[in-house]
This record gives sequence, structure tokens and C-alpha cells, in this order.
Amino acid sequence: MLNNKCIKYVAILSAFLSFFNGFANAVPKKSYAASSVELMKLLEVEDELVENLNSYVGKLKKKLYLLEKSLKNMKDEHNQMRDDYETYLGNPVNSFRLIHRLHTDWRKWHHYTSKFDRDELGHIEKAHQMRKRLPTSLDLEHASRGIDDLISFYDLRPEELAAGNLAGYLNPETAMSAQDCYAMGDFSMRDRKEDQAEEWFKVSLAQFNENKPLYKVNHFIRFSIHRTWAVLLLKNQDLSGATYQFEQQPKESDNNQLSQWIAEEIMTKKSCRAIYQKPSRLHCRYNNSTTPFTRIAPIKMEELSTDPYMVVFHDVIYDSEIDAMLNSSEFSLSLVDSGQKSDVRSSKDSYIDVDDESLEDRVRDMTGLSLEMSDAFSLINYGLGGHYTLHTDYHNYFNQTRWIKGDRLATILFYLGEVESGGATIFPLINVSVTPKKGSAVFWHNLDNSGDMNIRSLHSGCPVIVGSKYVLTKWINELPQMFSTPCKPRTP
Repeated sequence: MLNNKCIKYVAILSAFLSFFNGFANAVPKKSYAASSVELMKLLEVEDELVENLNSYVGKLKKKLYLLEKSLKNMKDEHNQMRDDYETYLGNPVNSFRLIHRLHTDWRKWHHYTSKFDRDELGHIEKAHQMRKRLPTSLDLEHASRGIDDLISFYDLRPEELAAGNLAGYLNPETAMSAQDCYAMGDFSMRDRKEDQAEEWFKVSLAQFNENKPLYKVNHFIRFSIHRTWAVLLLKNQDLSGATYQFEQQPKESDNNQLSQWIAEEIMTKKSCRAIYQKPSRLHCRYNNSTTPFTRIAPIKMEELSTDPYMVVFHDVIYDSEIDAMLNSSEFSLSLVDSGQKSDVRSSKDSYIDVDDESLEDRVRDMTGLSLEMSDAFSLINYGLGGHYTLHTDYHNYFNQTRWIKGDRLATILFYLGEVESGGATIFPLINVSVTPKKGSAVFWHNLDNSGDMNIRSLHSGCPVIVGSKYVLTKWINELPQMFSTPCKPRTP
């Protein structure tokens, strides 16, 4: 199956890979990449795999032939029935055959198409057993390192290697596929050779063939390249480039975890860098209607959004209260369950008990809501680079859990100090950015009028550039608000 020309090329490539100082000694003696003898064994393995797969395909073709032939007979019978239903079904034999087909034949066809006979299973089992003889991820790492060394020693370009030009030895038959180039780009990215990784990604896109069957089997699509390229550009703080690459995503593409992370990173960074103008239709006013107390002591309130409902209250917490909280609280670094530093939030936080009711009473006056069943106040400190990634505050409970525990209807966030630079609270889906101002508080609803989760409340804490950010958070439970905030019809 393998001609002498191919074997000769493999031997030459192996000699190149083994030539470089330190490379052969840096990898295990049994490494496929460092030995032409081991590479020859791989050719034999591939021969066996191809032969096994070819035999398996032959058996599947026989099954397909039987299915297609039977399907033709079924269609002929069905077309005869469709031409004249009454005549066909008026014959009791035809009625019996129809019922028998649907009751018995189709069940057997389902069983036939879903089962594998012993021969077919034997091919699958053999392929599975041969996995032990295939290269490992470490072998691929060594092979990638060898190609990378070729580029370094001989000043080659990725497009040359991709075209089969190996230091003057030109063989177009050995051209690298788009997936090969993508693998080298991924290796270069992990090896912190960003410029070289971008070259590999460019070549991979140029080589990509939508109709290549193996790509469909491997779920390798053009956007796979764009997506990884976007990750690289995000790490290099090239936001516009990352946005361009990510926007190549087709509409039908799966929104997996990586795609979601890229979208959130782009959205967050754009929003943190943007300067938003306040909506002209909203305004500042004195709130004197939520409770009887606000009639004699109105609260300065600035409207930011109606969906979700969001306002900023000014001068609602005193310097003496702030000093007392900051001097008495013990902060702990935000951790995940495993005890490692959190990637979601970089901060220190503390849950505090409010001894007097003055602050809770003030929140009631500001919001008009009951604080029963609500979370305790959480005091959080963000230092240099401190941030909180995009998230929503609601729990999204289902069924009986929500009826018992209730969800977070609203959030109120007090700012306990100024931040010299950075640290804004952003709501990218509604283009709202709130800059920390000592003594102020931002309040918003996490649920809409019908009680559903409002994704537009998605928000993030931008990294602190200069200074330190102190905030006091309170999440307000929905259950005690049954009569104060009744459900309203959802607006179309």
C-alpha cells in the first residue's frame, strides 16, 4: 500500500527530526518522533487500520444495499396505496398487510439497522485494541517540537512546510492538511510563539476544504481555527482582532463553553473600555414615595434603566458607617470549593452583621422592599486588578426549590469609597456603566415583571487599575415581596 517514495520521505523527515542537538536525548528512546524505526512501525499500524476499516465498510455497504432495495419496494407499495386509498384499503388483505407492516416489519427494521453482527463488532473491537499501538499526546508534542525546530534552524515559514517544501526538498504530495496546520498553530500558541501561531492559523484557513470527510468525522470546522485564533488575540489584548475572528462564527455553530468564554471576554473588555452616555429619557429626582419616611426625608435617585429596572441612590451611607465597617471587618480571599484562588472573582470579602437596623431600614426606604429571607450584607474589597467576571445574581431555581427558598429579586450595591481608575460595574447588554462613588448605591432587579430571570441584568466588575474598591452588597429575596410587588403582565 505504501510506495518507496513515501517511505523514503518518512526516513528523510525522521533524520531531520533526530539531527538537532539535544532533541533525541530530550525524549524517551521509544518516542515515535525520534526514531525512523519506530516511525516504520507506525506505517504498519496504519496499514492494519486501513485494511480493517476497509473490510468494515464492505460489510456496511452490503447492509446499505439491502436497505435501499427494501426501501424501493416499500415506496412502490406506498405509492400504490396513495393513488386510491379507498380501493386499496377496501381489500381486507391490503388492510391486514398494512397493519402487519407497521406492527411487525418496521420494528424489525429498526432492530436490524441498530444492531451489529459479530463480524462488524469484531472490526470495531480490533480497532479499539489497536489504540494501544497508536502515538500518545506526548508523541505528538515531540513531533510538533521537531517541526518547530526545523522552522528555527532553517528559517522556514509555515506556508513552506504546509506546501511540502522541506528545506529545499519539495514534495507536494506531503503537503500538510488544514488540521495539521491547526495542530501546529495550537502548539506554537502553547509554546508562547504567538506570531508563528498566527502564521499557522492563516495557512490552516487557506488549506481548509469544507468537503473533506475526515473533518466532518473529527467535527473540525473552519470556525475551530477562528475561535482558537480569537483566544490568542484576547491574550495579547488585541480586542478588535479577537472580535473579528470570533464574528466568523456561523449561525448554526455549537455554542460550547469556549465560545461562551470568548464572547464574555470580548463583551466585558469592550464594556470596561467604553464610555457610555446616560439615556436622555431618564432623569434624576427625589424619591419620596417608597415608604412614609421618604416623604419627610426624600432620597436622591438617578434612573439608569427600565429593563431591568435600575437606579443609583446618592449619599445614602455615611462616612462614619463606612469607617466602622472597614475597621471592624476581617477579609478573606475569594476561593472556589477546592481551596484554589477563584478565576471568577479576584477580591477579598467578608459577611458582616449589621447590629442596628438603621442600614436595613434605609434599604427598605430606598427600595420599598422587605428584607426578610434576604442574604446577609457582604463586604467586598477589590485591590489592584481586582475584578468579577460576567455573571447574574439570580439562582435560577426550579420547581419546589424556588417556592421554598425564593430567588434573588433584586441587588443593591453600596460603594464605600472612590476608585482612582477602573473598577466600574458594567451591564453590557444594556450599555450601562456605573462608576464607584463614595456613599452611593446602585440598585437593580434581577427578575422581570413576570418573575422570570432577566438576562439583561448580566453584569461584571471591571478590574481596578489604580486604587482600591470597597463595596457592600445585599441580595433581596423575592418571596416576602408577594404583596408589595405583584406579578405584572410581561410586556411584548
